[in-house]
Amino acid sequence: MDRLVGVKAYGYDWCDELTVPEAAERMVRQGVDWALVQNQLDPLPGSAVDQQPPAGGYTDLAFREALGDKDIRVFQSTSVFFDPADFAAHPALRPVDQHGRTFEPFGWYVGVCPSDPKRLERKASRIAEVTSSLRPDGIFLSFIRFPGFWELWMPETARAGIAEYCFCARCLDRFTAETGHETRDPRTILHDLRAEWTAWKCAVIAETAGVLRAAAMEADPTITVLLNGFGLGRPDFGNAVEEVLAQRFADLDPYVDHYELMFYFQIQRREPGEYIRRRIAEARQQTSRTLLACLQGGAEYLEPEYLPGNRKRAITDADFRAALKAGTEADGVLVYSWRDLLADPTRVTALLDYKNGSL
Repeated sequence: MDRLVGVKAYGYDWCDELTVPEAAERMVRQGVDWALVQNQLDPLPGSAVDQQPPAGGYTDLAFREALGDKDIRVFQSTSVFFDPADFAAHPALRPVDQHGRTFEPFGWYVGVCPSDPKRLERKASRIAEVTSSLRPDGIFLSFIRFPGFWELWMPETARAGIAEYCFCARCLDRFTAETGHETRDPRTILHDLRAEWTAWKCAVIAETAGVLRAAAMEADPTITVLLNGFGLGRPDFGNAVEEVLAQRFADLDPYVDHYELMFYFQIQRREPGEYIRRRIAEARQQTSRTLLACLQGGAEYLEPEYLPGNRKRAITDADFRAALKAGTEADGVLVYSWRDLLADPTRVTALLDYKNGSL
């Protein structure tokens, strides 16, 4: 048995200890088949991972070629609707919630409104450039959702306390024009037109995936698309995965080859086993595309501002192995992030056990 293993390798801290060829060789020894990386043509904004490139001795193309030489499939990552720079520079991209409040950044996350066609054109152009220049095996569409800092939604979080976006003028204009419903009142939309509003939002995200896929395929018709999805199902927070974040498999499937579902069990304060199995089983009923269970390799959100979440301060080896075992229900696993595999040999041992079926 040889299960699929991938890693999110956004950061550059490994450059302090490894050369590019050594990094590729290390991934091989760790059983890695797919690497989700970033590039400086379309760089990822800073988040919980250090994403600043080293001063010298590294190029995106050299890393991509080194991984390709080891038969590791490379997915270049793009941040679709997480963009602090656009948020700061373009007030019209700042999302508005159901109460008329403009989005206020908290921590590292800064979401932008998904409905601006001109911004989508700019992103598509950048995707085409990345594909032409770096010739990846795939494109990873991250942060492709209506805004929502879902990592802060704890099991006790009430749906009524979750901000839903976006009720900016542009979104309301598009909703009325594209559905024929003339009301612009958020209360009416969220009650009388809930199903229509959700369908419209999901269509906006699916359209985005389609435009970006087409841009990549124009440069390379063999490219595949991996989409950044959630470890949340319809029972979680009143179907927030569709209603708030606007991801629906039926809408996305025409434009997506593979999904990764973020099972960040320590961040979300969940028991990894049953939670992961349930969500994968639900997703299996909704899509025939590749499903990858993305698992945390190390504890996150431990800074003082996140203390109200009461998260565990560490992920034990038993926790990680339980998550991997539940992940056998998917087509493979991803690990967030590669730095955790580099720092903890027990994680690598568990991952190799998963890969060869001896977990």
